[in-house]
Amino acid sequence: MSMRRKSARSRAIVDTGLARKGYRFINVDDGWALRRLPDGRIRIRDSMFPSAAVRPSETGSFKPFTDYIHSLGLKAGLYTDIGRNTCAQIWDADSPNLPVGTIAERQVGSFGHAAQDIRTMFADWRFDYVKIDACGVADYTSAAAPVKADQYQAFAPMIVRGNIPASDAGAVEKLYATLGDAVRRWGGDAAVLSICAWGEALSPLWGHRRGNLWRTSPDIEFTWQSMLGNIDSMVDGALYAGPGHWNDPDMLAIGHGDFDAHHLVEARSHFTMWAIMASPLLLGYDLRTAAPALLDIVGNPEVIAIDQDPAGNQGVPYRTGETMVVVRTLAGTGARAAALFNRGNAPVEARVTWQQLGFAPGRRAAVRDVWARRDREDATDTITAKLPAHGAVLLRVRGTPADPNAALLDEMPARMNIAVDGLSPATALPMGQFPARIGSAPDGSPLTANGRRLANGIGLFANSRIEVRSDGQFRRFFATPLVLSGTQPVRFRIYADRTLVKEIAADRSAEARSIEADVEGARVVELVAVGAPGDRGRPAMVGWGDAGFRR
Repeated sequence: MSMRRKSARSRAIVDTGLARKGYRFINVDDGWALRRLPDGRIRIRDSMFPSAAVRPSETGSFKPFTDYIHSLGLKAGLYTDIGRNTCAQIWDADSPNLPVGTIAERQVGSFGHAAQDIRTMFADWRFDYVKIDACGVADYTSAAAPVKADQYQAFAPMIVRGNIPASDAGAVEKLYATLGDAVRRWGGDAAVLSICAWGEALSPLWGHRRGNLWRTSPDIEFTWQSMLGNIDSMVDGALYAGPGHWNDPDMLAIGHGDFDAHHLVEARSHFTMWAIMASPLLLGYDLRTAAPALLDIVGNPEVIAIDQDPAGNQGVPYRTGETMVVVRTLAGTGARAAALFNRGNAPVEARVTWQQLGFAPGRRAAVRDVWARRDREDATDTITAKLPAHGAVLLRVRGTPADPNAALLDEMPARMNIAVDGLSPATALPMGQFPARIGSAPDGSPLTANGRRLANGIGLFANSRIEVRSDGQFRRFFATPLVLSGTQPVRFRIYADRTLVKEIAADRSAEARSIEADVEGARVVELVAVGAPGDRGRPAMVGWGDAGFRR
């Protein structure tokens, strides 16, 4: 893309009013790097960015470009890769925007140049955001055709796509950690690091330690089925996201294919699901030619407000056939958002219940349809909606909490950190499955106690530790410890600011019983479960059933 076109697109985000609504980053993707010089610096492709042709610089400079972006009140992002080479070089061989020169000169990825490249991007060129891909450590194997043709240097893969045990998750995380340290040093705390490892190498489980957002799936395609796959890659991952660190199911496909101006139902559903899951909202569409109906969708201020809610909780899913209900706890007493979503090809009637919303039975709640931008009649106990094929309704609901003096862990995923999940790369779950989940065991089975299904709680594995940021706001912690698989006992421990305040042993054959612990004044409460290895080397599945705090 030429500098003139990039500037026009940047201007369009202001002229359409989207910048005022929160869309503030203008990101340059792969293709900007022409070659790496002998001293390690990268020369910019100034045929694409004429303003970068700053003389007498050998490399050129993006400073004129970022100055322009900043003058619009926007922020600027750039692209690199953790390997020697980028994604376009291996996957888009016919692109006119590939690096040129010798094998060494075409190594424009950050491997071996992390500090130098990041310093240039943030300190010299004044970027605010960097997307860091991972093709360079996944796809340049000695068996790859371009490598065999001596176009690129072979790189022993750290990521074997779709194969977590064969990948080196620790090495991949270390590369991102090194880049993250450089981003913080040269960009400051406000700088944004986007990890693009497509959910491989356990990146959704460690991404929050290394970046601000991390991809959970392969690239989105402009089809309904692809979008469903990207939803499924992260919808169960609420315990891994929160303010400043987000699951990323990829950019919005709105404006393309199954989500263009002829498919407004699908486009609205797409945006609904990204908002209820607290996903980053990244547009990949030329706003200068965008249909007004599409601009209305991506610019709906009430939907954006749900996505950007300051509590930072990702929504929690409930599934019934082709219907998915996702409930998100918002900032403010009794405030919830609920998405009712039809994945299927036939109309359905969907419902969200007071139990799912955490409301007191029999009490009325105020309901607003944020797509219609109007209030509905108050509801009691359930809200129903008729959904067309591929349709969705997004509601903002305010009701009476089931227990005003309690706060369930289900309602505060953004306060939790799965510090240890009990698994290793060898025993990890398949991609798209999270080892800690809200409302179910890791395998999706229900949380049960004494033959009764529990509506609330956290399911994970033994040999785990959950950190809950309690901030001195609660007096007591309560839960029903559960052993959900295996035959060995598990010890459950509760710590308040690192002091053990409760310990209990439990096993599947014994009656489950609830416990309480004094956590008054504690800033952090830790929930630890310790057990022996079980099936396939994995420890037992366990749960903290009906867990929460009393004020």
